[in-house]
Amino acid sequence: MVGDEYEVIVSRPGGSWRSPAPMTASEVLEKLSQMGCHSTDIADALYAADLGWGKRHDEEVARRRLH
Repeated sequence: MVGDEYEVIVSRPGGSWRSPAPMTASEVLEKLSQMGCHSTDIADALYAADLGWGKRHDEEVARRRLH
């Protein structure tokens, strides 16, 4: 974690991927879902890194809805 953001490394058959910069939980969910990762696996990894990620994600979603 970098502040409230995450540096991500994903290793999968066929290659790996690393985030170019720290990402918010919402960005992690979006990017890894696009890559074909299952949302449960993504959430499990976020919980393993940070038990409070869900609250910040909810706050970020609420902020985005206001704009």
